[in-house]
Order: sequence, then structure tokens, then C-alpha cells
Amino acid sequence: MPYVSTRLGRWFYEEHGASRRPGDPAVVLCHGLLFDGAMWDAQLGALAELGRVLVIDGPGHGKSEVPPPFSLDDHTRAFVDALDALDVFKTALVGLSWGGMVAMRMAIDHPMRVVAMALLDTSADRERTARRAKYRAFIAFCRRFGVPRALVEKEIAPLFFSPGSIEREPRLVDDLYHRVNGYPRVGVARAAKAVVVERVSILDKLRSVSCPTLVVCGKEDRATALEESQAICSRLPRATLTVLDGVGHMSAIERPEAVNELVVPFLREHLSAR
Repeated sequence: MPYVSTRLGRWFYEEHGASRRPGDPAVVLCHGLLFDGAMWDAQLGALAELGRVLVIDGPGHGKSEVPPPFSLDDHTRAFVDALDALDVFKTALVGLSWGGMVAMRMAIDHPMRVVAMALLDTSADRERTARRAKYRAFIAFCRRFGVPRALVEKEIAPLFFSPGSIEREPRLVDDLYHRVNGYPRVGVARAAKAVVVERVSILDKLRSVSCPTLVVCGKEDRATALEESQAICSRLPRATLTVLDGVGHMSAIERPEAVNELVVPFLREHLSAR
């Protein structure tokens, strides 16, 4: 299996498509918390037609190793380790939730390496105080005992999926339950702590980001509400916002065809302009 070494351990990755010209940006897909690179399966075919596509499992998720304790800034530095090891300098980043948080930090810290971003259902602000306390308790419990199905059904799935998606596709809840309990508990706990408990605001830093950005948010997203995406757009000089009706937090899974209709033309335009 292909792995790349970073300061946060070895990360599993998959590669699809191929660069059309030497030095072309690679499309890099960054998944959300409690998911892995497989969440992008419905996007891979269309994106691979544009060029080289990399899908990376985040620390403690999928097939990647359990990391030491880390912050989102640590994750960003490890992300650079991975890109360097894979001979990728310029990127077009597609990130959902946790993945979008890392993408924005990449664009702030390494602007020459990011030619475009698609940010789905994500936040540039810190988590609200009341929710941080609740999530801290969840993390401690799940690290010790795992994630009970009742917790997935009553608390986690409604944060991730719209009621309509859950009703139409109950397998989404089943898949989530089995997936999250298949990851190492310590790895998930450390990632969740970085993402939802210790995350700091980068809103004021976004004004320095000059790359074109597509922001997408499900109208029924309860994990990172529409206001979070609006706040991002209000600060990014070249951002546009699209809201998907009837969609929750996991837009790429709930409405993959709608996400593809937005992301693929956006990336095609900005990759072809290089």
C-alpha cells in the first residue's frame, strides 16, 4: 500500500489521473473528521480527467498511522511534508470540514503552493464554547469505550447528514457507525481534539489569501452552519458561495452530483489557466 512519511506519522494515499504538463498543480482531496479518503469516491472519476489527483487519509483516520498529539497547524506542516515527498509543489485543494480547515491554513502559510481552493462545509472560526465542552466529553468517552450506535444515531449522524438524507439512505448511518469504530480510538480522539476543541480562529488571516475560492455549504449543515461559510466568503477576496438546499454537512456524500457540477468546472477553469 502506498504511504508517505510525515512528522505526524505515515499517511496512506491514493493517486489517480496524471499531470498533463510538467509542473501542473495536483488536485488534492482532504476529507472530514470521522471519514477518510473514500468519501471522495463519487468525485474521483470526473476530477481525474483534469489531471493528477491525490487522496490522502488524515492522521489517525483510514489507513494512516496514529499520530502524536497535534494541532491544525501541526497538521498543515505535515501536509507540506507529504506534498514534498510526493513531488507536488502547486496544488488545487478540495477540502470538506476538517479538510477545508487545513486547506485554508495551507493558503495562508504557503500561498505560492495553492492555485485554487474548493471549501465545502467548513469553518475558519473557533468552535463555540458550549459545544467545545460537549465535544470534549464525547472525545473522552469515545477514546475509552468506542462510539456506541446510539451516540451515532442521536448525536453524530444528525450533525453530519440532513434529515432527508438519513430517511432516504439509512445506510449512511450504518456506514458511519462501522467506519468510526474501525479507526484507532487514540487517533480519532487526537484528531477530534485538534479540530473541534483546540481549533483557533483564522478569520482575520483570510484577507491575505489571493487564490480563487469556491465555497459550498449545505443549507441544513448543523456542524458548520451557513454563517460559517458566509464569514469565510466575506474575508476571502476572490471567493464565491453556493448553498445546496436539502443538504447537511457531508455534501460530497449526500449530493455528489451537485458537488461535481460545482467543483469540476471551477477546477477546470483554474487549472487550465496555469
